[in-house]
Amino acid sequence: MSLADLRAAVNAELTATPEYYDFKVLHAERDGALWRVTLEPGYVFAEGQRPGAASAQALLDDSLDGASAWWGAPAKGGASVLAVLAEDDQLVLQNASSPPPPAGHLIRLYPTRFLNAVADAWWDTPWAEQAMAALPDLSSPTPLRGGTPLTGEPFRWLRPAQRAALALAGHSSGFLWGPPGTGKTTTLGVLLAEYLDRHPGARVLLLSTTNQAVDQATLAVDKALHKGRREALRGAVQRLGTRFDAAAYEGREHLIPTQDRDLIARLARTEAARPHGRDAQALKAWADRVASLRDELRSASLQVLQRCRLASMTTTRAAFTLKTLRALADDGAPPFDLVVFDEASQVSLAHALVLMPLGRARLFAGDPQQLSPVQRSDDRLARRWLGRSPFAEMPKAGPAVALLDEQSRMAPPIGELVSELFYDGALRVAADALAAPGWQAARARALGSIDAGTHVHLQRMKTDGGWVAAERGPVRRESAEAIAELLDEALASGEWQPDELIVLTPFRAQRALIRQRLRARGLPESLRVSTVHRAQGSEAPVVVFDPADGAQPFLHGEAAQRLLNVALSRAQAKLVLFVSAADAASPLLAPLVQRLRLAGDTRAATPLLQLARDPGFPANALGRRVSAGRHEGEVVRVSADGRQFWLLNARTGAEQLIDVAFWRERAAAEAARAL
Repeated sequence: MSLADLRAAVNAELTATPEYYDFKVLHAERDGALWRVTLEPGYVFAEGQRPGAASAQALLDDSLDGASAWWGAPAKGGASVLAVLAEDDQLVLQNASSPPPPAGHLIRLYPTRFLNAVADAWWDTPWAEQAMAALPDLSSPTPLRGGTPLTGEPFRWLRPAQRAALALAGHSSGFLWGPPGTGKTTTLGVLLAEYLDRHPGARVLLLSTTNQAVDQATLAVDKALHKGRREALRGAVQRLGTRFDAAAYEGREHLIPTQDRDLIARLARTEAARPHGRDAQALKAWADRVASLRDELRSASLQVLQRCRLASMTTTRAAFTLKTLRALADDGAPPFDLVVFDEASQVSLAHALVLMPLGRARLFAGDPQQLSPVQRSDDRLARRWLGRSPFAEMPKAGPAVALLDEQSRMAPPIGELVSELFYDGALRVAADALAAPGWQAARARALGSIDAGTHVHLQRMKTDGGWVAAERGPVRRESAEAIAELLDEALASGEWQPDELIVLTPFRAQRALIRQRLRARGLPESLRVSTVHRAQGSEAPVVVFDPADGAQPFLHGEAAQRLLNVALSRAQAKLVLFVSAADAASPLLAPLVQRLRLAGDTRAATPLLQLARDPGFPANALGRRVSAGRHEGEVVRVSADGRQFWLLNARTGAEQLIDVAFWRERAAAEAARAL
């Protein structure tokens, strides 16, 4: 693949990404220094798309946090989006230059277009050539010469796979594959704490996809330095950016460089006050002011970066400040010894590659079986470079790949379900968790009529969901009401607290409906109801999953499998699935439903070899539970010509095609040997 192909992919994705979205205002009110703007449900206009297009309607979520807002009537003004309350169709604006428009007027939002910064880097030919040259290293990493191996000696509690993962720092590109509950972030924190200690003078750039993930990874490093008694190194770790969770840094304020906060706030206010394109002079003055502030920001960031040994930030910020990061080295060498991409399965290959030359070595941490990069374009090249992550180039095995295979989040039946459906059975419950009575007790709790010993429960729905234009997406009222009733009963029992329960659904419309039903019952606002895409990184004792409409094309294919993995693997003790007949028959959920059915099948399995000796084979196997080598399941179909049949695998819930002639020959050979 060539540089021209990659540039074409970025262009295709830019073309498919609207620059702005127009929403119609329903109501605007002041809230102290902020403004709350309620939007008219169902009215969204995306640049280049018809009003009401599904892709535009699905936009209103917290991905718009930090966007610039602009309005032209009744008076021109601008602001920045502090928060999006999607279930209320509401924006919270800050730094408004004039009152937002009243009902009936439009407000335009300009999302942060991080891809512009990525594109700028790819059109810098010398840098782009370095980035393309890094591509082969992903599939064929090489051992690094010199350096002190990391042993993790102070961390005796590390599990075997976690300890083995520390060796990844000794490769030009390493892959830390951390399935849910395996302690990937903790392992990464230990690895980086050890790296800073064993490599004096080495510099690390720690990146992740969201501010929350950056916070978690940064705090994990600080905690590991503290536990490993490397107090002198804690001040050398700096979390750049201003959109951090301040509460999370209580007692760890040394991680935050304070001098650039006001500068970034001034930049945000200036960018939000962008004048209309028709006023060329005003636009030029505005652009000059933004450029000047960005130069100041680069200077302030450069000072922090020059004095710290580990800098953490989002991948988006890294793209926007690439020139600053490159300026850390004036000899053409990489400015960092190690660049770490956390949650790397959500970073596009194009984005990761353009940042890879910043480091002499790279480490990718994440889970390729969970959410992948968000991609809009249907272009083939865009799918290749924007829809895939660096994990798509990962070696199948070898010393540069470490799979964490012990999890301590999910109760054994939930963990086994996730392991068999998504990890080929490689994921197991950690021995130290199974040996802990408290861990077991925390996962043996009744939830209403679901007894303590049932960890995965199917709640059958009589009605299927469907698209409702007024709701702007797929909804199912029956499951929304049933979920509200379940949570109401759980809280009323006094045995569960709101923070122990989480409801997940793939669709924003169903999320909004569920929240409405919870409010109608007077349940606490703190109850978490989230789309699955926003749930990665979270967990709870009880997870309720509502597919709402399993027939939706959105829930078909490989991306949907990853989404289902995220949903199921958030649960610690109880996983409750609300499923209708159409859901159960969908490609996404059929294997899961069938696996659960066969798990409750107490029939003994008849060896297929025994049945194959009978002249009535394979018809005599239909509907029976059988074993075939290491496989076991139920025979569900036989071909019309009797040459093949389908086994519903009890382990995976998927259908397997079995060749009749093969088993007849085996049976005949077995009989011949017996004579």
